Amino acid sequence: MPLVRALRRYAKKRSTRFHMPGHKGGRGVLRDFRRLFKKNILNWDVTEIPGMDNLHEPQGVIKKAEEMLARLYGTDRSFFLVNGSTSGVLAMMGAALNPGDSVIISRASHRSVLSGLVLTGARPVYVMPEWHEELGVYTQITPEVLRKVIKENPGARAIVITNPTYQGFCPDLKEICEIARQNNMLVLVDEAHGPHLAFSPHLPPTAGDFDVDVWVQSPHKMLSSLTQSAWLHVKGERIDKERLSSYLGIVTSTSPSYILMASLDYARALMERRGRHLVEKALNMAGIARTFINMHTDFYCAGDELKGRAGISDIDLSRLMVNVSGAGFTGFEVENLLRRKFNIYAEYADLCNVYFLVTSGNNSKDIRNLIDALIDISKHKIKYKDYRYSSTGQGHTNIHELLVNLSTIMKKLPQKAMEPREAFISRGEWVPLKHAEGRIVKKALVPYPPGVPLLTPGEMVENEDIGVIKRLIEAGCSMQGIDNNNRIYVTVH
Repeated sequence: MPLVRALRRYAKKRSTRFHMPGHKGGRGVLRDFRRLFKKNILNWDVTEIPGMDNLHEPQGVIKKAEEMLARLYGTDRSFFLVNGSTSGVLAMMGAALNPGDSVIISRASHRSVLSGLVLTGARPVYVMPEWHEELGVYTQITPEVLRKVIKENPGARAIVITNPTYQGFCPDLKEICEIARQNNMLVLVDEAHGPHLAFSPHLPPTAGDFDVDVWVQSPHKMLSSLTQSAWLHVKGERIDKERLSSYLGIVTSTSPSYILMASLDYARALMERRGRHLVEKALNMAGIARTFINMHTDFYCAGDELKGRAGISDIDLSRLMVNVSGAGFTGFEVENLLRRKFNIYAEYADLCNVYFLVTSGNNSKDIRNLIDALIDISKHKIKYKDYRYSSTGQGHTNIHELLVNLSTIMKKLPQKAMEPREAFISRGEWVPLKHAEGRIVKKALVPYPPGVPLLTPGEMVENEDIGVIKRLIEAGCSMQGIDNNNRIYVTVH
């Protein structure tokens, strides 16, 4: 039982968790529910027997639970999801788009949006978000750029927006919605990382505060439900709710987990009763960590000062984005060091940064452990030299050089040779990355997390792409779409 053994080993470590899910090993749920769940988890693993309703056509207890969720978030209708936010993204795109429709999408969208394009046959019109040079990440699209793209692509059916990004960056949703209405466009929001936004005035507004049509959330990320559980919300009459429900039936298992649905019901009830307190607790802990990291280390923890810059209208301060490249580290190195030396598990790392998700499931001891570890790493760089080399044995990464190369390819759109769906259904073959120049990508190349594709199906591989992908892998980046033999999947000529 290799998976069972791995999970048991991790549980025994009693590590400091700054990764998903938000309940942090059960500490983010009330003690009475934790006992109840532990005692009944196998008893609750049931199917659609009498009295348990049916997720695909709810008329009883599931319908009542979804109605209570809708009241909490102020929606016209809300749906429980047991196939993650990805299923919600697929369903909302399916409900809004027909084959051949143009849809405006941020280039920094999650890979689930790409799957939505394959499913619907819609045509993507990418908007380039701003790029933050020092942090080495996309931020958000600006209303000005959006207006320009819409003018160049009249008749686009919808806009897909991420609020917030993995880094916590939020767009100007108010103005984006106004632009969409002026152009008779639907607004679809991937708010997987923002189910907690509605519960504190010190956080950015949630999508439901604006004139959006449909949005998806992952309460397992920042609240207390179990992994793979999510919510989908609808407002207004512009989205056909029956068509949306039909698409949910296509992308959802016919044997939905009642354990996952029970955790969604619990997460809703908990936030209804104590949401403000729990979110403010997390914000307070994150604020303490941010202050000490910036005061006592050579690292930089992003904060309010980024608002109004590089397309960032607002920022979710309950997550910690710690830039380490300015101190000579890669994010991969610091993540590796925290995990192996200090038993601290971050959410993820990229070339320049390490990310920590702070929820009510964390406590003051977690925060002290993180602060002390980062202070130690910052002050004793030489001491940890053995941890500062890539997993491939290629030697320490020249961060500045790689960041310059990465910035070059991230600031421009790749050359498109065919639409995503056309590439997806084409015949394919595996070719060595070093020989892939000029080939058309069939399987997306995605650093994961955060799940934002570098190259998507239908796009052409260029020589500079090959160099950057190779260097990212050598630096420790996990890249989906490339196999153990350094081959990528491309269309057959």
